[in-house]
Amino acid sequence: MSQDLVLTAQTEVYEKEDTLRNAAPKESFFDRNPSSRWIRELKNVIIVSPKKESVADSFNIQSPSNIYADTEGRIITGIRIVRLKPFGTSVTDSAMYHVNWLGKAGNAIHVGTREFIIRNALLFREGDVINSNDLAYSERYLRSMKYVNDARVTAISGSDGEAEVIVVVQDIMPYSASFGTNFSTRGNFAIINHNIIGTGIEMRAGAFIDSDKDRLMGYEAMLRVQNIWRSFVSFRADYLDRHENQRYGFTLQREFYAPTTRYAGHLILYNAQTPVRYCDPDGKYQTTTPITVRYNHLDVWLGRSFRIARNPFEKHGRNITMSLGAQKIYFIDKPERSEEQYYRFQNRTTCLASLTYSQQAFYKANLIYNFGRTEDIPYGFLASIVGGKEINEKYNRPYLGANFSSGYFIPKLGYLSGAVSYGTFFRNGTDQGVIDAEMNYYTNLYVLGEFRLRTFINGHYTRQLYHRLNDQLVIDGEYGIPGFRNDSVLGRHRFNLSAEQDVFIPRDFYGFRFVVYAFAYLSWLGGYDRPVMLSTLYTSFGLGIRIRNNRLVFNTLQIQFAYFPNIPENSKFRHIQFSSETVLQARDFKPRAPEVMPLY
Repeated sequence: MSQDLVLTAQTEVYEKEDTLRNAAPKESFFDRNPSSRWIRELKNVIIVSPKKESVADSFNIQSPSNIYADTEGRIITGIRIVRLKPFGTSVTDSAMYHVNWLGKAGNAIHVGTREFIIRNALLFREGDVINSNDLAYSERYLRSMKYVNDARVTAISGSDGEAEVIVVVQDIMPYSASFGTNFSTRGNFAIINHNIIGTGIEMRAGAFIDSDKDRLMGYEAMLRVQNIWRSFVSFRADYLDRHENQRYGFTLQREFYAPTTRYAGHLILYNAQTPVRYCDPDGKYQTTTPITVRYNHLDVWLGRSFRIARNPFEKHGRNITMSLGAQKIYFIDKPERSEEQYYRFQNRTTCLASLTYSQQAFYKANLIYNFGRTEDIPYGFLASIVGGKEINEKYNRPYLGANFSSGYFIPKLGYLSGAVSYGTFFRNGTDQGVIDAEMNYYTNLYVLGEFRLRTFINGHYTRQLYHRLNDQLVIDGEYGIPGFRNDSVLGRHRFNLSAEQDVFIPRDFYGFRFVVYAFAYLSWLGGYDRPVMLSTLYTSFGLGIRIRNNRLVFNTLQIQFAYFPNIPENSKFRHIQFSSETVLQARDFKPRAPEVMPLY
């Protein structure tokens, strides 16, 4: 059993601005305060006795109405905030166990998240009537913050219809760095702080070096502020100067973070410059020096959601949402006559409206996309229709699209989700249409001795319809085969199939956990002249390892060894890949901005 599951020694928590420390080696913070009723109750909530891990799967499908049944409808008389150090405790086991010298040093230099930041993230206040969904979505919102490892929100019944709410939050170390090099001419380095002096403000600064360029150095900077003044609006500003790749701009955004959220929207504005390869007007593919394009991008969206649940305590958040959006792309520099052959180079303004019906709730799980921390896995469905008009430099045309997605846990089998989307413009009939279907499945967690195993299977089919331009599908990287690139491997329909077997290693090393995995990627890509399964097949097989410490904000380190048995000539591919991966997120079913379906 991993050390972080063993209850042994002292605890450290933040309570207001004081740090409570324990002199007795085996006495917890809770035991030192037996006269406090809320602390006695809190002990029952988050202290668990050391015991053998259950071999049952990690899905918890208990609804918020059941979790908070004893306190539903009571008046909140107080809210207690308990802030835990990054190392040596957890929200399910708050007593401090043995911490090595690195953990002690980390706890010593860590600045805890300010209490007002945590309170601003809550969907309830003192004096409110307890709504189980407000408590559950507050807990989930806290967990979504990059500088929070885990969170628990618990209500304790009092007398005369009253209750006290306890919010337990464990920070992670917010400092991180990233670097990369090709061990010859190129390198990059960045430092990041995700929670500056406990205020939730995130900053990133980095540099790029390339001795093959006329200018040796490039730079990047980013500033992000989440939940400004309890508005649940986030702000982000970016600056990137990586030689030919340049971008600067900002984003203001508010999502539908809970079923009770009425308004959401965003404002995105940026200027970008990037090198591209393409076929020139004579049909010759440019494989040598890329052409640099520069453009401005403006995106505005506003959505209004109406809750249609029968009562406010229903576990599923059912909503009808109406949205309006507009997007403008204007090219300052682009290849000559490129707009005649490629949609992506056309100056255009698109105005869209959408109507969405959605229903969403969450399972609690672990050992799916993460390494043991609590994960919120959405289930429910979403159906929407999108319509509007595009005005571009060549012609004006209406657009119509629809999509449906759903995901549920299947007892004894696992979790299955899928989505089907269709969208097309109209110009002398249907024009530039796309149909897209995707399926994602993973099994229950299987136990083999001390090891935990889970299998992932994904299928994704995309077909372009009625296309007159040269924008075609590719299988590069995220579009099919990771680690592969060939700009001339193109097609009109594509089917990707992937399988991955993950083995979670039971031991950790200084808090770092390991997942060993085997994978297979298969991509069929071809033209309209034959069925997709009879098109050319491209494959990749291999092994890899992922390394992550949930108490640190670093991305997951991934080392992958891949074999490409049938890759065409003039392709670029990497047999060994070192990469920094962000934690994957399950498909959710909340309304978003209306958009034209992507061509790729």
